Amino acid sequence: MAPKTHVHGWHLADLKNGETEPIGRRIIEVPEDLEQFVSRDSGAQFIAYVPIGSIQKGKELASTGGNGRTVQCAICHGPDLKGLGPIPGIAGRSPSYVVRQLYDLKHGARAGLGSALMKPTVEKLTVDDMIVLAAYAASLPP
Repeated sequence: MAPKTHVHGWHLADLKNGETEPIGRRIIEVPEDLEQFVSRDSGAQFIAYVPIGSIQKGKELASTGGNGRTVQCAICHGPDLKGLGPIPGIAGRSPSYVVRQLYDLKHGARAGLGSALMKPTVEKLTVDDMIVLAAYAASLPP
């Protein structure tokens, strides 16, 4: 369950009325303080709600490759997923952002050298795999 949300501009926001809604197979990411976010305060913090067990499932998939579904994330992104050389860090990133990137990489919406390197890594991932990987990466300190 996650707090009941509404669309504010292009983003979700917590209704702050105590009601909840099923999270299902999605990530719900909302600003802690909507006014702080709307005023573009760079210190605005977000809360991400993910399906139960996602972080552990993501850790397992990221560290093992899931029996050939992908490769171990640490091979390229470093042991703490904070990046390695020109490869960007993914630890502590917005889980919604990570899912969008993985989805776009899989479906060819991103181009470039880094995208070409990621294509075989994401080609067998399901949306559920992307959700758990994003939940795990977001749970790590940046």
